[in-house]
Amino acid sequence: MPGTVAAMDRPAPSDVVTSSEVTIDGFEQLRAATPTTRAEIIQIEAGRMQGRLKHAGVGSLSLGLGSFSRGLISRGVYSDERVTIGFLFNSGGPGSRRAGAAGIRIWSPGAEHERRHYAGASFGAVALPVDDLVQFFGPRSRFGDPAAWLNNNSFQTAAGGGSTSAFALRSIMAGFDRHAGKLKSSEAEYWKKAIIESVCYAVSNSERSDLFVSSPRRLVRRAEEYLDSVGSAPVHISALTTALGVSHRSLYRAFDEVLGIAPIVYLRHKRLCEARILLQQSASPETVADVAFRQGFSDFGRFAGYYRKLFGEGPSATLKWSRRRE
Repeated sequence: MPGTVAAMDRPAPSDVVTSSEVTIDGFEQLRAATPTTRAEIIQIEAGRMQGRLKHAGVGSLSLGLGSFSRGLISRGVYSDERVTIGFLFNSGGPGSRRAGAAGIRIWSPGAEHERRHYAGASFGAVALPVDDLVQFFGPRSRFGDPAAWLNNNSFQTAAGGGSTSAFALRSIMAGFDRHAGKLKSSEAEYWKKAIIESVCYAVSNSERSDLFVSSPRRLVRRAEEYLDSVGSAPVHISALTTALGVSHRSLYRAFDEVLGIAPIVYLRHKRLCEARILLQQSASPETVADVAFRQGFSDFGRFAGYYRKLFGEGPSATLKWSRRRE
């Protein structure tokens, strides 16, 4: 993902293939499924988040495939140590130009990503050391130079360039589902190379291009950096425009162009997500109204309505479930 699956950054022992699957029943599970990354996931489309994440590890390489049912924004760092190669198999959304796209995107170690994903998306990603890529391409290729994977934050192939890779990875993962525990070391090494070949096929046939960061994208990134600096505290739209020194109109245009969502709606969804995390972690007599107010909602009825629409359940139900676990 795209932010979520590439973050399954768990190398397997060098001589075995591991395989696992997780069912997703809430956006917070997507966060929990990415313990080795510095990424944030914000649900922005109403309804309960559902989907699945499948992970396979072959030595130093991690392969992830997954799907999710609601629109979200993912941003942060996929991996501090390995190159992440990811792409969408498909991505829905009303009138989305991204539907059916399968261009491959590559992030170097420590590179930041910022992606808007629409409902009904399925995705794949591979995380692996730079040395594995250098060895695969060899010294005669421009991609056989370690600097090709380290000097720039990211680059990508043309839309549709990952269709062949997507088919191959799904087939390999299906094989792992049935045979992962039966493979010998030499067989595991073969499939590791087959995965690298699958994701690098489109890369080797494309022209490398540097990531172009437009002015609107820089403004959105500055906004997010400011939000990070204040932590989980709610931020009013006026505080954001003041901190950035821009007008409401400029901020709106930037968010609409980059994320396809108004900044005030982005802030609301971020506050709702933070409220849900607080409700799930609540071990005190704090009420739902307390949590709502802490996140900037003075009208409890409106908060409950927003919450139910986004997550498919009322905030009281979330709190009741969290206390029942204790």
